[in-house]
Amino acid sequence: MRLVIIGTEHDFQDFDEDLRKCIANVMESEHATLICEEYLKAMYCRPAPISIAHQVADSKEIPWVQIDMTTEQRIAAGIDAKLYNRMQVRYEADGTVVQRLRYAPKEDGIREEFWLDRIAEEQTEGTALMVCGSLHARKLSEKAKQRGHDTKLLFHPENPGSQFWVSITPESF
Repeated sequence: MRLVIIGTEHDFQDFDEDLRKCIANVMESEHATLICEEYLKAMYCRPAPISIAHQVADSKEIPWVQIDMTTEQRIAAGIDAKLYNRMQVRYEADGTVVQRLRYAPKEDGIREEFWLDRIAEEQTEGTALMVCGSLHARKLSEKAKQRGHDTKLLFHPENPGSQFWVSITPESF
């Protein structure tokens, strides 16, 4: 299976028109036949909003799958508490407060393996397009390659040197 991963900021999944164009372009150029997404609002918001990736999938009449674990699955896997408490607060030299999500190698690794299992259930041949938080993109790509998948990794927005680009380097805890 071919897997194209787009790492992005979760807020962009709701409204970013450039992300919409990116997903549509990648879907066309890679001939994707499935869009998978780590889209937490699909599980926790009622009524659930429809993400940009989901809208693109619907417009192209291809399947869209929310692939993240439910709270119950996280609890059963023993990873919920650490994932829930992983925000780090930092103070910059000018006194501003910065909150940053930290990567939990064991717990996030369990989630990423779960995602790959879910993708494999949905897609055995062809190309799947995966949209996830940028915090996971590199590790997910590594895990997919270890499973023998032909993997391509992209980020949105792709502006090396920007604060966003710097912030996507996982900080473990």
